[in-house]
Amino acid sequence: MKTTKTGCVKKLFFMDNNIYQALLNEVEKVFPKKSVMVNTLSDILRIEKSAVYRRLRQDVPFTFNEIVAIAKNLNISLDNLVDIENHISIMLQLQLLDYISPQASDYNARDLYIKCLKSLNKSGNSEMATITNVLPHDLFSGFDYLLKFYLFIWNYHSDYTKLKPFHQISITPEMNDLLNNYMIEMKNFNKTFYVFDNGVFRFFIDLVNYFNSIRLIEKEDVLKIKEDLHSMLDYLEKIAITGQFTETGNSVNIYISDIDITTCYTYFETSSTYLSMIKAFILSYITSLDKRMFEKTKRWIHALIKISTLITLTNEKQRVLYFEKQRKIVNEL
Repeated sequence: MKTTKTGCVKKLFFMDNNIYQALLNEVEKVFPKKSVMVNTLSDILRIEKSAVYRRLRQDVPFTFNEIVAIAKNLNISLDNLVDIENHISIMLQLQLLDYISPQASDYNARDLYIKCLKSLNKSGNSEMATITNVLPHDLFSGFDYLLKFYLFIWNYHSDYTKLKPFHQISITPEMNDLLNNYMIEMKNFNKTFYVFDNGVFRFFIDLVNYFNSIRLIEKEDVLKIKEDLHSMLDYLEKIAITGQFTETGNSVNIYISDIDITTCYTYFETSSTYLSMIKAFILSYITSLDKRMFEKTKRWIHALIKISTLITLTNEKQRVLYFEKQRKIVNEL
C-alpha cells in the first residue's frame, strides 16, 4: 500500500462493510482454523483473545492501525481489498530477521511464520514445492554444522564491519528451537516437491573451500561440515528410495533439474490458501498471498519439473549415480 493512498484506504475501510469482510476473508485464508487465527491476531495486535473475538463478530471494528498491522504481518494487500488501480498491484513482503543477535521482534516473526505453517498443514491437502540452486535450509534439521554454515554466510553478508569467523558463530537457544520447529513443520505438508539444481552440492563445497582459503573456517570445522554433508546425502537418498520423510511419513518427490536454476521459488497450497515465495538474502523470502503471483510461481515450478529427472521411487540407476557423484564432490573437502 503506497503512503499516498493512506487517507483513501482509511476512508474506504470505515465506510464499506464489504471491504471489512474482505479483510476477514483474507485472514481466514491464512488461518482456516479459527483458534489458531484468534491466537495469532491476539499476538499481532497485543490484545486479549476476547477482544479479537469481538472484532471478528464485528461487534467492535478493527482500528485502522490494527488493520495495517494485520496486513503487514500476514502479507495482505490493502490495495487489492479496496480495488485500487484495478488490482494491478501485487503486495510483496520481505522480513529480514537477525539470527545472530535477535530482538523480540525477530523471535515473534519466526514464531508467527511457524504458526502459519501449522495452520496450512492442519487445513488438509497441503502441498509445498520448491526449485532451488542451493541446499534448502528447511532440510537441515539435525545437521548443525550445515545450518551454522548458512548462518555464517548470512552474517558475512549482513554486516561486514562485524565479521565473525565460523567458530564464533552461535545462536541463542530460543532461536535454535524456533529454527528446528520450522524445519520439522516443513516436513508436515501432505505433498512436497523439491527440484534441485544439479550443482547444489558443488556450489556448497566451493563456498566452504573459499572461506577456508581466507582462514575464516578452520580445517577441523571443514571436516565437521564434510561429515554433516555425508549424513545429509544419506538422509536424502533414503527419502529418494522410500518417497517419504523419515520424520513424518509424508510424501516427498526429489527431482534433479536438467538445466541451471537461477532463482529459488517456492509455493504453499491448500484448498483455501495460496502462498508464493522468492528466496532472498540466504535465509529470507519475499512472500505474496496474491493468487496471480501464486499461479505464476506454480506454473514456473511445474514447467521446470517437466524437464527434470525424478529420482524418487523410480530411475534407480540415475539415483545411484547421482548420489555417488555428490559423495565424490563432498570428499573434495
